[in-house]
Amino acid sequence: MMNKLLSIVVGLVGVFFVLTGLRWLVDPSAVAGQFGMALSTGVGRSTQIGDLASFFLTLGLSILLALVTSKRAWYYPGMMLLGFAAFGRMVAWLLYDAAFAADMILVEVIVAGLLVLASRRLAKA
Repeated sequence: MMNKLLSIVVGLVGVFFVLTGLRWLVDPSAVAGQFGMALSTGVGRSTQIGDLASFFLTLGLSILLALVTSKRAWYYPGMMLLGFAAFGRMVAWLLYDAAFAADMILVEVIVAGLLVLASRRLAKA
């Protein structure tokens, strides 16, 4: 029962990230606002949309592939993306006068922890 619930939660998280990645491709100004940023211009806009779409699509699809294949290795990209994102936010705060994004860091750490748990409980190889 616990593994079934964990699978559902992890699957919903994966779908959420895929949808967020797709939103970066179809409605970037709206999703940028949800992340507390303005949509850049010029090459910055290209970088912002391309990089953030790829981040969320890779994150979500690797989570879904982990669930479908039961392969532990598919959980690692998500763990790494979320862990490095949280670390990068802390560096931005400590060194570059960025606001401390506690709510975003907390979500990233919790979801990364959820993926660690899923990799141990749901993966077969």
